[in-house]
Amino acid sequence: MEGPVKLTLYVTPDTLPQWLADAPEVIQKAAQAVAGESNGKFTFETVNVDDPNSPVNRQTLQEQYGLRPIAAGLFSPQTYYLHMLLQIGDQQPQLLVPSGEITEAAVRTSIEAALKRSSTGFLKVVGVWTPPDQPIPNQFGQMQASIKQYNTILEQLRQDYSVRRVDLSSGQVPPDVDVLVVIAPQGMTDKERYAIDQYLMRGGSVVVAAGNYVLNPDPFTGSLGIQKVDDGLRDMLASYGINVEEAMVMDPQNEPFPVQVDRNLGGVVVREIQAINYPFFVDVRPDGMDRQSPILANLPAVTLNWVSPVQVDESKNADRQVTVLLKSSPHSWLRSNINIQPDLDAYPELGFPIEGEQKSYPLAVAVQGVFESYFKDKPSPLTQQEGQDNADPLAQQASAGDTAQPETVGTLESSPDTARLVVIGSAEFLNDIVFDLSASLSGDRYLNSLKFMQNAVDWSVEDLDLLTIRARGTSARVLNPLTERQESFWEGLNYALALLAVVAIGVIWRIRQQNEAPMELVPVEVLAEGGEQ
Repeated sequence: MEGPVKLTLYVTPDTLPQWLADAPEVIQKAAQAVAGESNGKFTFETVNVDDPNSPVNRQTLQEQYGLRPIAAGLFSPQTYYLHMLLQIGDQQPQLLVPSGEITEAAVRTSIEAALKRSSTGFLKVVGVWTPPDQPIPNQFGQMQASIKQYNTILEQLRQDYSVRRVDLSSGQVPPDVDVLVVIAPQGMTDKERYAIDQYLMRGGSVVVAAGNYVLNPDPFTGSLGIQKVDDGLRDMLASYGINVEEAMVMDPQNEPFPVQVDRNLGGVVVREIQAINYPFFVDVRPDGMDRQSPILANLPAVTLNWVSPVQVDESKNADRQVTVLLKSSPHSWLRSNINIQPDLDAYPELGFPIEGEQKSYPLAVAVQGVFESYFKDKPSPLTQQEGQDNADPLAQQASAGDTAQPETVGTLESSPDTARLVVIGSAEFLNDIVFDLSASLSGDRYLNSLKFMQNAVDWSVEDLDLLTIRARGTSARVLNPLTERQESFWEGLNYALALLAVVAIGVIWRIRQQNEAPMELVPVEVLAEGGEQ
């Protein structure tokens, strides 16, 4: 650890709720235990914010660190401070939030996790949230495996990180998580959104695969379908100035879709796999990538499936570093109809009509800087009783003392400038089913999507060394996209070359026959004389 480490507890002991009366002493014991093992590198200090002689008051905490006091109760006029700030050298101070109750073990875990995040040589922890894995009924009413499978990306991340599935229902992200990855957010509660928001406000890094459409296969036919996402992160991301639009990008530059086709060969029906253009599988090549970003180092292509445009609000992001990572080709367009089955009879080239304006659309962005909380000036979900949002206020007040769970840390209303957010407009490009479809036709091409996600995590934890190493590695190389005229040209050329090769072989064989000396036959008389002997 470079530089001294200091933990400061800002507290107002006179206004602490009864249930937190022992918390300052618990925090002090845990901090002193860490200090005793640090050889003088770790120090601890308690500051009474309400003390007239204190160098720090409530206004200072609000202006300098954005820390606001916490309400002592749901309807109590009293407020209090119980905030731990960890200062490591010249780095931005970190707000420590113990998971669950304030115990010596929880406080120590928070301290050690913060120290590991700021040090080198420790295996980083990636927290991953995925939708609940619930079985679905098939056409016979029997339950079958869920389509919400994301095991491939988890295994890929485990090559370089400690990967852990996280449960955000408590309203908190575990304190030892270095980067939070949210895949296909849907059906989320305010507590889960609050956990993500406050993790970002504490200077954390969040990577979100946040398209507005998810897979929803037909249980009777088994064909693929999609549906709109309910209760995702769209509104919260929009408050940060990142708008994931309710439409899908369609691009003539796409990864083909495998379909089964029956062919009649002389009365024998043969079923084979053929590739068709599928504009929903947007194929992003180097001309649609920001090559200056380390996230895209050495990537020849990335496919985003059923992807939504990701628009950046310039006014809200004026003071942040914004990078448009991926964008579609200039010939792409938008579609809001959720019918994803191609009609090759009506539209033989692409399977779908070209609608509206054709232009390039941003598909993924990376943002770093100061964010304003989505829950600013809103009641914290941690203090609201479940199911009573619209209940009688008098009834809430009567039962608040028995069932309400007060916060141990108030809502942070802004983040430090170290906060990082990556938003990708596709919710399903990391789904195992999508990888299987790609592998059936394009081999290892899906590995580029995995590498793109790995690079995004590397950037989020500021592991540029690992990014550099991976950039020198291998990727699944893909051919340059061809127009229909080019495809016809190369197909005709292949047939012509094959025909010329057959003709050439025939000519060479004929010439060899003509140049060979004829074999001399033995006369019949000689054979007869030989037989008599």
